[in-house]
Amino acid sequence: MSLKQIHPLTRIEGASEVIVKIHKREVQELEFNLPVLRKIETLLRGKRVHIIPFIVAKICGVCPFSHQIAASIALEKALNIDAPLLASNVRRLILSMEHIRSHAYNLFLMGLQDASRLLGMDEKLLSHRLFHSGLNVIRFADQVLSLIAGGPISPGISTVGGLLKMPIIGSSINDLKRDVKNILEDMNRALSISKNLRGSKYYEIFNLERDHILITSFGRDMDPINGILKMYENVSWKELDVLEDPKDLLTKNVLTGPLARATFISLHYSLEESLPTHNLLDLYMLRILEIINALSYSMNLLRTLKDLGEFYRKSPQKKSGFGRSFVEAPRGTLIYECEVEEEVVKSIRIITPTELNLPFLKTFSRKIVERTLERGLPVEDAVENLKIAIRAFDPCISCATHITVINS
Repeated sequence: MSLKQIHPLTRIEGASEVIVKIHKREVQELEFNLPVLRKIETLLRGKRVHIIPFIVAKICGVCPFSHQIAASIALEKALNIDAPLLASNVRRLILSMEHIRSHAYNLFLMGLQDASRLLGMDEKLLSHRLFHSGLNVIRFADQVLSLIAGGPISPGISTVGGLLKMPIIGSSINDLKRDVKNILEDMNRALSISKNLRGSKYYEIFNLERDHILITSFGRDMDPINGILKMYENVSWKELDVLEDPKDLLTKNVLTGPLARATFISLHYSLEESLPTHNLLDLYMLRILEIINALSYSMNLLRTLKDLGEFYRKSPQKKSGFGRSFVEAPRGTLIYECEVEEEVVKSIRIITPTELNLPFLKTFSRKIVERTLERGLPVEDAVENLKIAIRAFDPCISCATHITVINS
């Protein structure tokens, strides 16, 4: 019996542990262990509604704005508030920047070592080509978030009803346009490198089987707060008008994130050349494409903000109710449910993209090890491919550990 323990599994948001038991080159068991119970929802009960968006922003260091905006929208629905268009567009802009920054972290900082192994390239050479490109992307996103949201890390803009204050746009747009041009050149170079992954000797090991359900709340115009959950199953998309209990999704083989978004966009727009969605390593290319698209989308939003007036927040129309929101975070669909009584949170439930992906991630991780061993490759290669697969998902362990899983 060969026991391989990865503790901790690094270069993801948070840390987890993976244990693989192999006997005579056959996988006997694979465990994916998350940290201990944290139960963030318990801390939120009994709080006034206007405090909630600022508390949930502390859940994740990479996606604080996704949590803040998702909580704001869910509470607005509970209190019958229709946020002003200016507030909604500022939220869209902020989420686009968060997508850009999160993808840059994953691709150019945490994923470079994996990419160098897959491509058979010298790590220093690849880092020289891409590391500084990634830093430039992150700096750009942080600059826009500081301009619009008051800071790149600790959100202080989205609240129940809209925005806390009027965002300052000023004359910075012209400077941002020049930065975007330089970033696009870097991203196109990175895109050409990512396409070489299809020639990797490990590529077929990461092929996806069509036994999963795709979930996204992405709008047809790439709107991250479209608010409609869509499911792809049996070769067709359907909108889930009624979803009695979103937690039922956690029992299914669900996949959310860039692969789901790319499949939705490809089928909706009937692209002549469909976006790559059949292999996990295609996530490298898809994240670069999403950065490129988000840059264009965000610049269009910036140009329109000054024409939307100065009405940025509305007051509650009632004091009690139930609200649910679907927001497209970088890693996939983020779900918030809130029940409010007299402007106090009675109950709240948060379902994160990592939670939705976790059943699929566990199943697919085992397949990666099995396929590597079936090809006669060393056990060490199986372990490395396993780590690459998990990091390619870009799981947020910090988000996922507000629940506990008990194996019967």
